[in-house]
Amino acid sequence: MRVQKMIFFGLLCFFSCEYTDDNVNFLDIKTFPGREKDFSLWQLDQFDDVVQMGYIIKTDDDSLIVVDGGGADSVNIVEDYLVQLGGKVDAWIITHPHEDHAGVLIEVLKRKEIIITKILHSALNEEWVRLNEMKSYSFLVKYNKTIKNSEVLILDVKTNDIFSIGNGVDLKVIGDRNEWINFNPVNNSSLVFKIMSENKSILFLGDLGVEGGDEILRSTDESELKVDYVQMAHHGQNGVNKNFYEAIQAEYTLWPTPIWLWENRIDNGRINSGPFATLIVRQWMDDLLIKKYYVSGIEGNIQID
Repeated sequence: MRVQKMIFFGLLCFFSCEYTDDNVNFLDIKTFPGREKDFSLWQLDQFDDVVQMGYIIKTDDDSLIVVDGGGADSVNIVEDYLVQLGGKVDAWIITHPHEDHAGVLIEVLKRKEIIITKILHSALNEEWVRLNEMKSYSFLVKYNKTIKNSEVLILDVKTNDIFSIGNGVDLKVIGDRNEWINFNPVNNSSLVFKIMSENKSILFLGDLGVEGGDEILRSTDESELKVDYVQMAHHGQNGVNKNFYEAIQAEYTLWPTPIWLWENRIDNGRINSGPFATLIVRQWMDDLLIKKYYVSGIEGNIQID
């Protein structure tokens, strides 16, 4: 099936763009810049207006990296995007094993249509999760079993690990699991890392909470946190505190956030009628003079070069 999809995409590129297939999902790709030693990033849409998180990164030397990917129901879309980009993922990074982040990966591994070279994550102890966040236990067991049986190289990464993910593009781990934090434990054990080239840097926070953010501020030199772009923790609500974002000093924010969460609406109610802290966090970003907000629930798939 993967070969058939790759042939289809190849023929589509050869023939006129008017040839389409309603069953195939296409990533809207801007012309790539003529450059070296850098990368393009796509923040993926909130498909079906469901909270989830997915990013695809393509380096200038054609390495392909996925961060999370989204929930299981998005697998057809994400898989088609990956086939469109060559069908081979050099590194699939999971911030934490919640379904809205790691569900796509599980389904991709089951289908075996995408080649994945390695998976990077911070492994969580199943018994610890069972005792401290029972609602996440069954998914964690499923996730661990699936990746273990996948024949893909699994790297359990640690703080300060550095990986080359492309020519001139590095990944550095800023924080890993925090098993001493028993409140909001899986989110607070999100893998925190930055991806860097000479031209830009992005800090990924996953669903990191206040306690996990405070631990990073306590244990990390603030110079390590300064980046150009930051992925907003926990979809931009109930994540890290304002002082964490102050330390980052980012100019641009990435929001893997559906429109209803961006506006804190519940059941089509008025703006800020819900229980989420999104508008408070948005005000923090206004206070910090952020230059641009990239909101997937508003703009859909967004390419950042």
